[in-house]
Amino acid sequence: MGNMTRIRALCSVALLATSASVIAAPFPEKPVHLVVPFPPGGTTDVVARRLSQRVGEVLGQPVIIENKGGAGGTIATLMVAKSAPDGYTLLMATNSHTANPAIYKSLPFDTVKDFKSVVMIGDTPGLVVIHPSVPANTLPEFVALAKSSNPPLVYGTAGAGTFPHLATELFLDRAAIQMTHLPYKGAGPAMVDLLGGVYQFKVDALPTAGQHIKSGKLKVLAATSLERMPQMPDLPTVAELGYPGFQTAFWMAVLAPAGTPDDVVKTVEAAFVKALQDPAISRQLLADGFRVIAKSGSTVDELIARELKQWPPIVKKAGIVSN
Repeated sequence: MGNMTRIRALCSVALLATSASVIAAPFPEKPVHLVVPFPPGGTTDVVARRLSQRVGEVLGQPVIIENKGGAGGTIATLMVAKSAPDGYTLLMATNSHTANPAIYKSLPFDTVKDFKSVVMIGDTPGLVVIHPSVPANTLPEFVALAKSSNPPLVYGTAGAGTFPHLATELFLDRAAIQMTHLPYKGAGPAMVDLLGGVYQFKVDALPTAGQHIKSGKLKVLAATSLERMPQMPDLPTVAELGYPGFQTAFWMAVLAPAGTPDDVVKTVEAAFVKALQDPAISRQLLADGFRVIAKSGSTVDELIARELKQWPPIVKKAGIVSN
C-alpha cells in the first residue's frame, strides 16, 4: 500500500469515527430552550423560571426561558411545533393548549399529532380577586353588585382561551351574571392593569396574586379548588359559597415537537422530575399554591384527550371565538 493510499485510508477511518461520535453525541450538548407562551410575570413564567435553573443543573446545560406571548399561546405553540425534534426546544403548555382548537377556526398545527408529551409539571387552583375599590368583601356581595351594575363590570384575562378566561366564564355561567371581557397578551400585563384599577375582577393564581393579596393591593374572595387550599385555609371556595361542585385548576406540562427521540424525551422528563422533587423547589411551589404532579407524558396525553372533549361545549356556550 502506497503512502498516499495509506493516508486516504487513515483519513477515511478518522472521518467515520468523527461522524459516529457526532451521531452518538449524548443529549444535551447545548442550552435547552423552554418556550413560555405568555409574557414575563404570569404564573406559567414564574413556575418555569423556578424550575429552569435546577433542570439545567441536572441536564448539565442551561435551560433558557423564551417568552413568546400572543394569540392565546398559539404563536409559541406553532414555534415549537415547527422546531427541530431534537429536544432543544420545548413548550410549557397550559389549559390554552386544549382550549384553542375550540376557540380558533383553524390552527397552523395539530394539538395532538405535532407534539410529544414529556412530563406533567402540576397544577394550581384559581383565586377570585378584585380591586380594593370594588365595594364588596365576599363573593356573594360581588355577585349581587355585578347583577345590579350598569354598565356591566369588567374582568381581565391573560387572553382569549386562557385559564382565567375559561374559569371566569364557567363562574359567570353558574352565577348567572354578565361582565365585559378585557383580554390581554399575558397574565403580567393583565395584573398591572388590575392593580391600577383599569378593571375590577380577575381569576388569577397564588404565584402571581399572592404578594398583592398580602400587601392589600387586591382583595381575594374565593378559591376555585373543590377543597380549601392548605396555603390559605381561611379562604372559602367558590363551591362552598353557593356553587356546589365548582372546580377549575390551571395546569402546566412540558411538550416537545413530534418525532423527538424517546431517549431524549426520557432524559428531559427525568430532569424535570428530579427538579420537582428537590426539597427547596417543592417547598417554594407549595408555598405558591402549586400542586406538584411530576408524572410521565402518558399523564399529559390523558389530560389533553379529556380536555379536548370538555372545552368545545363550554367555549360555544360562552361565545369564545377567534379567527
